[in-house]
Amino acid sequence: MRKFLIPALMLSTVVAVAPASAQYGGGHRGGHVEWNRGGPSRQAIYELLRDLQRAENGIQRSLNRRVISPREAFGLRRDANRIERQLQMASRNGISGREFGALRVQVNRLEQRLRIERRDRDGRRY
Repeated sequence: MRKFLIPALMLSTVVAVAPASAQYGGGHRGGHVEWNRGGPSRQAIYELLRDLQRAENGIQRSLNRRVISPREAFGLRRDANRIERQLQMASRNGISGREFGALRVQVNRLEQRLRIERRDRDGRRY
């Protein structure tokens, strides 16, 4: 009786676990790891990082040329660092389309603020 009962229990355990392991395959889909949860492509992420780096370089260049004040540069750098931290946090488990869209908007606003600060001629340069 025992010889019959143990294999039956093992078989029922395997049958019960198989659908769950197929459903939650550890993020694998089609032989590759699903890294972005249906979000943007890697190229879109790289473009976002490139635009963020370009904005940071523009902030430094504008500060060196004394087009913006150190206070303005500090605020712009703080926003750039905040966006970079958010991107790192979002990319830990794969970035979703909604998270990417929010980060894209923030980078665009940073670039716009930099353009505005360059052209404002408010007399507070130093």
